Amino acid sequence: MSLLFTLREFSRRVGLWFIAAGITLALLFTSVLIYKWTVYEPDPPTVAQCQSLQILLAADGAAEAHLYQCQRGEEGNWQGYEVWLYEPYTREWQRILTAASNDAATACMSLAWRQDKSLQVYHSQSRGDLNVAHNSVIYYDQQGLPGTISVNTERQDICPMP
Repeated sequence: MSLLFTLREFSRRVGLWFIAAGITLALLFTSVLIYKWTVYEPDPPTVAQCQSLQILLAADGAAEAHLYQCQRGEEGNWQGYEVWLYEPYTREWQRILTAASNDAATACMSLAWRQDKSLQVYHSQSRGDLNVAHNSVIYYDQQGLPGTISVNTERQDICPMP
């Protein structure tokens, strides 16, 4: 009888452990989904408080690189630069890079295309201030064929502004 009692207690404890693990995983999964839907991808710059600084068109015309200076938050408590890729064919925005900048007088950023289908981002911030969301981006042209753009950053003391 004590063996049966021991097995029942053991299975009860293991069952409770699995229930607790399941609840923890469900809570974690739900938290990640809520974060992704609310924080991870902010509103595109066209509906946010952003000022366009530079637009570059890809050689095939299927992608546009946009540089914005934005203020985000309820009271504009975050300000800085944002680099977005716009696909005219699919009308989708992809955030590539953000860089907080509290001192707009000394900070600068500019974009340039390189011949190897890569986007060059020149900046005056430290590397730690840049948040690169994607170091390569897939976009689709008018025929629906995928293309790739790689993103490179380079610090400059004096940014080459267009």
